[in-house]
This record gives sequence, C-alpha cells and structure tokens, in this order.
Amino acid sequence: MAYLVYYEGNLISWKSKKQRSVARSSTKAEYRALAHATAELLWIQNLLSELHHLISSPPIIYCDNLSAVKFSGNPIHHSRMKHLALDYQFVRELVQSFALRVLHIPKAHQLADSLTKPLPITQFQRL
Repeated sequence: MAYLVYYEGNLISWKSKKQRSVARSSTKAEYRALAHATAELLWIQNLLSELHHLISSPPIIYCDNLSAVKFSGNPIHHSRMKHLALDYQFVRELVQSFALRVLHIPKAHQLADSLTKPLPITQFQRL
C-alpha cells in the first residue's frame, strides 16, 4: 500500500507500508489502500480547516485499478466486497456525497508505485 498526497502541486504527505492482511484480489488490496488514502486526505482537510484554509473543490484520488474505481461510486453493495464492508461504505459515502472523487489513472502514470515496486530505468528517469 502506498499513496502520495499533493496540495497545490506540492507533495505534503506520503506513506508506503506492507498491508497487514493478504487480499485475494488486486481490487481488494487497491480498495484498502484507497480507504487509507481517503482517511489521510480527511485528516489533512480537517487540519487545513482548523488553520482557516478551506478547500474549494473535493479532493481527487487517482487509482490505477479500474474495478476499485468503479466500486467506489457504485451504490449497490456487492457480496464480493463483504470483507471490505467498512472500507467500502467509508469511501462510497464520500464519493456519493461529492466530498471525494476517485478517478482512474493508467498504471504508467501512477506515481505511488515508485514507493512499492522496482521501476524500469526509463520510468525512474522520467520521475
């Protein structure tokens, strides 16, 4: 699990750690990471509001797993996601209330992968 948090184009927070549990699919693993990144974003939003700096538009999370992106906005609870019920509800409610946007990004442009995976030399040089 890894995420990078940018604010006004500047990297302000990042995290990379091994997930505690084994996921049976990449969608479940990505959705767990999505929930952790969402919690970090909410914490940063609360901190900024305490500093009297309100964010005018909802934060965007970029995820390279298309299934996780689709699950985040889907109002129907799937039995395949029952192991992630809390994470699923947490993220989905924010997306449904327009307090958060989850968008797909191609794997080649996913910057958080640089914290968890070895990079080919061309991608390393690009970053």
